[in-house]
Amino acid sequence: MKFNPHTNHLFTDDGRLIKRLHCPFRLDWSKLGPRDDPSARNCHICQHTVTDTAQRTEDELLALMSANPKACLKVDLSQDNLTLTYQR
Repeated sequence: MKFNPHTNHLFTDDGRLIKRLHCPFRLDWSKLGPRDDPSARNCHICQHTVTDTAQRTEDELLALMSANPKACLKVDLSQDNLTLTYQR
């Protein structure tokens, strides 16, 4: 995956947009409530599930966003499956 930290856009390696990340609450992952799935947590403020992109494939994230475009994603700039980019 590729992430542009200036625009907050998350892309597949071949350039397909997964999501533009935006969270007005900016809660730390450790402050989110646990779920049965260790790659996801609950936000007690907005009541959404937040999915950790480090634990998912691009195809899984595209399917998630297709099923629920408002789904929330967590990106850690140092995760192994992520490359920073400053262009699309």
